[in-house]
Amino acid sequence: MSADRTGTGGGATGGGSGPADGVHASGDRAVAAGGNIGWVSTGDHVTRIERATLLPPDALTAAPAAPRGLVNVPRGQAHFVGRQRELAVLDEGLDIVVICGLGGVGKSTLAARWASGQAAGRALVWWITAESRSELDAGLVGLAAAQQPALIDVLPPEALRERALQWLSAHDDWLLVLDDVSAAADLAPLLDRVRGGRILITTRQTGGWYGIARVLTLEVPDRAESVEMFTRILTHTGPRDTSGAHRLCATLGQLPLAVAQAAAYCAETGTTPVEYLEQLGTYPGELYEIPVEGGAEGGQAVAWTWRLTLDRLVAADPLTGTILRVLAWWAPDRIPRALLDRLATPFAVRRALGRLASHSMLTLHEDGAVSVHRLVQGVARTPDGNDPHRRAEDIAAARLLAEEALEQVAPTEVAGVSEWTAWRELFPHVEAYAQYAGAAADTARTAALIERAAWFLMEGGDTGRAEVWFERVVTCRERVLGADHPQTVLAREGVAQCWSREGDLAASARYQRQVVDDLTRLLGEEAAETHLARGRLAVTLRHLGDNDRALALLEGALAGLERLLGPVHRGTLRVRSDLGVACQVAGRLERAIAEHERTLAGRTELLGFAHPDTLMSRLHLVWLYDAVGQTERAASEFAAVADDSLRFLGDDHPFTLHLGHLGHVGHVGHVGHVGHVGHGHVGM
Repeated sequence: MSADRTGTGGGATGGGSGPADGVHASGDRAVAAGGNIGWVSTGDHVTRIERATLLPPDALTAAPAAPRGLVNVPRGQAHFVGRQRELAVLDEGLDIVVICGLGGVGKSTLAARWASGQAAGRALVWWITAESRSELDAGLVGLAAAQQPALIDVLPPEALRERALQWLSAHDDWLLVLDDVSAAADLAPLLDRVRGGRILITTRQTGGWYGIARVLTLEVPDRAESVEMFTRILTHTGPRDTSGAHRLCATLGQLPLAVAQAAAYCAETGTTPVEYLEQLGTYPGELYEIPVEGGAEGGQAVAWTWRLTLDRLVAADPLTGTILRVLAWWAPDRIPRALLDRLATPFAVRRALGRLASHSMLTLHEDGAVSVHRLVQGVARTPDGNDPHRRAEDIAAARLLAEEALEQVAPTEVAGVSEWTAWRELFPHVEAYAQYAGAAADTARTAALIERAAWFLMEGGDTGRAEVWFERVVTCRERVLGADHPQTVLAREGVAQCWSREGDLAASARYQRQVVDDLTRLLGEEAAETHLARGRLAVTLRHLGDNDRALALLEGALAGLERLLGPVHRGTLRVRSDLGVACQVAGRLERAIAEHERTLAGRTELLGFAHPDTLMSRLHLVWLYDAVGQTERAASEFAAVADDSLRFLGDDHPFTLHLGHLGHVGHVGHVGHVGHVGHGHVGM
């Protein structure tokens, strides 16, 4: 059952607990500020952690200052040769240049080589992998975070992206490299905003750039340059027999990626170019006609070097073949080592990765992350009956291993800072897996993984994509579990939350009522999941202005959860906190204090007094104490929260940074309405 989104969003009146001095907030995502407070709070009814977001003063700067000399350019150009004509074109100073060419021809290497030489004279040289619009947005978020680290985990991704665009628009001494762009249209939101600076783009697409940029078509290197690169790699540890190098490079079409892999193989194994050619000649003729997934040009040459290299590596260590096939299902850049360590012992994985890296099959980063070329991934995902390393059953097994590793490593919640950081690192790989595997292959485990990723998207503000992913979860569970399975019903809650975030509160409330009705029918009136669903519905009703109904639902849900789960359970405490917020909105501040104090006591017992959620409950109370005239108590508690945050979380933890920017309790005072606890994911 797909979601039926009808009706229009009601005008929410979530404003509520009346801040002093005529400062008010109302409506969904309301903002209230008062005095010289140096921060802003959005009253989102679902936030990543339970708090009003406290922003440092420089977060309000339209075009933030940033340290000069920020550089983010990949390494790996030690064996760069030639391309003098292309480098001269880049030196001409054109605002936007597009480097086009087939996969593996060296577009990214050329861009990195030229960009590395630009760092000295620019305020910023920044590299973004931009294969999709979402990757471009993520790269801009990373740029803003690098410019102002204090805003990491303070501003949502869309706000960080906007700050990066503002900075680029206000300055002109920068270079932006957008690598592996799939379509010119994906760059429109950036190019429409930015007029200064320089932009260098790499892409396989030759069309769509007229009127936008100068197109520089990159051909395969000439024979002499290919042989020079081959020779440099082959002889980097000392003299070697290079006879036959010209013929080998010609056989590989002079494709730089294939030439580099062949040279690395010869260097590692002591094979001469002539011997390498002889080994290629032993393969069946069909090998030279292998189509690579997606029709990527250059795939044939990479498939040849793949086969020869894997023949040797797998004979010595079968794990090398498994790792390459698994890597093919994730994003190509910066794959966390934790994903691969699930495949075998850490020592075995390190040894296999070292062997693959020594043959130029992948790149190892200093922090342990792994990158692999997209062409290599394409070959690894493409079954071929003539290649023992690409049997269909082995590729299918590798896909399941890739999914299992993601499922095991991905946090089940997105509320905490550590979980949020982990999700930002993992999400590109979950997204790539979901794309490569396709919805038709989704299982119950796939749905659970995608559901977690959807909550990450929604908590980061990308509700449009989150809704699509939640719908995919619903579709999968309807097929695998049935439309009336409780997990299918709970997946619909995610869709409703997206609608609420987008301002369609009325549609969200209707869908949430259906979720409550379905859970009541399936699990019973007194099931914990039913009570939790009522609590979530209550939050939406509060934002629609029906706070009386919200209070009644929360009172009933809390009583039921205390009976079923006990008073010290995260679900129970979440509903109690929501009840405290509803009491604030109703002006019942003494009751609000009592509920928040009980929430604080429960979180202290369950999570510890130094947990960020516990500290946030204490910060909730600071404002309430101040609002009822207990100013000394509020000031004392604020100082205690600040001290404990510094002592237990450290001076670089986002919560500590927030408190440091506030400075004193007087800056905590004026909040529109306090946010609802972030669910992380719906359920217990």
